[in-house]
Amino acid sequence: MACGMSSDSTMNQRITPFRVMAAGASWRMFGSRRAAETLLQAMSGGDEQSRMLAGMSLIKAGRRSFDLIMERVEASEASTALVRLLPDIDGERARKVLQSIAAGDQGELKETARECVDLLDRIDSLAPEDR
Repeated sequence: MACGMSSDSTMNQRITPFRVMAAGASWRMFGSRRAAETLLQAMSGGDEQSRMLAGMSLIKAGRRSFDLIMERVEASEASTALVRLLPDIDGERARKVLQSIAAGDQGELKETARECVDLLDRIDSLAPEDR
């Protein structure tokens, strides 16, 4: 491998906030799967700033990101962080998905989905002028 880097060290490199922002733009504008994978990696990484930027980029991409997260949910590869984004992308569509996850048996994911459904219920119970 070039520059004497092993594949392990390449895989464990921190995804910089700049790279996350570039991936977010590429995902929103072009639907680049490579960019989407970078955003998903950042969402599961240890850098809080990169996670936040990746989450905002996924939310801004709307339906495209919802479908991407659904692919992960259906493959049982979704993280709690990804599931938490669903209501911010499309609350109405997310409710059905979250109720399905909450009825399942995926432990922490089940609890996260239940919390999101409760949040959506509380938002729905607010008077329109309080929203």
